[in-house]
Amino acid sequence: MMKMNKRAILIVDDDKAWLRSISNFFKFFSYDVLTALTCAEGLELARRHRPDCVLLDFHLPDAEADLFCSRIRSDHNLKKTPIIIVSADAGRECGSYLKCEADSFVLKGGPLNTIRMMVESMLRRVSWERGIIEKGDLRLETENLLVFRNSKSFVRLSLEQFRFLFILIVRSPCFVSEDDILEFLSGAGITPDKLDALRGLAARLRAKLGPRLGRRIKNKSSCGWIYVQPPEDKRRASKKRLAGRDLSPK
Repeated sequence: MMKMNKRAILIVDDDKAWLRSISNFFKFFSYDVLTALTCAEGLELARRHRPDCVLLDFHLPDAEADLFCSRIRSDHNLKKTPIIIVSADAGRECGSYLKCEADSFVLKGGPLNTIRMMVESMLRRVSWERGIIEKGDLRLETENLLVFRNSKSFVRLSLEQFRFLFILIVRSPCFVSEDDILEFLSGAGITPDKLDALRGLAARLRAKLGPRLGRRIKNKSSCGWIYVQPPEDKRRASKKRLAGRDLSPK
């Protein structure tokens, strides 16, 4: 399943033909692809761009895979990045897990789709571990209470605002009752004053998100609250209209 928020993958391999082939393959599936021919170049790109996943050859001109992996695992910002060793040397599988502490190993020469399925499985696991959820053009990261829109950091919410938006997006396109929301927020019993506080929280969340995103959060007294993601075709039409305005004579 392709998402609005593109994933970045770093591929480190000195086999230029294979590197070109696998890069084009992942670009076809809407990944942002970074490539490096050496360990040093790969580490520099990893630190600069913080990719979502790394495909790493075991044998590199300037180092073995274990050096690359140890540097990644010792970096606070990168240590949770999934690393998949992709090698033509079947004898390196045990070393990939034990010495490199890689997350997975796959032999070169097999179907490229096998590698893609492995990458997407890793990314799903990491997303759940980090509390990341995506819906259309939004991405929520529990770790830092950030909301991303179209892959760009958009706004940081308070804990209560974030949890309110989180449960609405998880349940979307269904309504969430006010009782369920309050239980998710605090686990406390439902009282009229708490319902008033919930509606105040919704108002503050809408204001923080701004008018365009805030109007996606809707309320129906008999049903509760809902997050409504605009249809894809409406977003495209809106972008075209804006582009037309930008191109019109001043």
